[in-house]
Amino acid sequence: MIVKQLISKEIVRVGKDATLREVAKVMREKDVSSVLLTDGDEAVGIVTERDVTGAVAEGLDYNTPAERLAKRPLITIEGERNVYEALELMGQKRIRHLVVTEGGKPVGIVSLREVANAIGLMMAGENRY
Repeated sequence: MIVKQLISKEIVRVGKDATLREVAKVMREKDVSSVLLTDGDEAVGIVTERDVTGAVAEGLDYNTPAERLAKRPLITIEGERNVYEALELMGQKRIRHLVVTEGGKPVGIVSLREVANAIGLMMAGENRY
């Protein structure tokens, strides 16, 4: 199975000038666990639910720029790569969300849960008697 097969939603993007509150609101409205932070057409980072909850726990002001929370550099994987490679990359980089690209352009985001579920299903299918 290849990584782009796991993409289930369109990428949700917010500008780098968005605030912590705006990011949290967009995540809730779009029912996503991460957003891609952009500067114009360029992806500059990713903000996840963990980043938001961590910022709140630290007492950051809700008007804190999302850019301050963003993970950088953006870690990506080409959509044609194998899901096992995605899992390995996520483990090496200690991340839970991975930006999927085609031709260097972001086309989706996959979570560790989605990758692990896919691998589990693949392994279960191989073990049928």
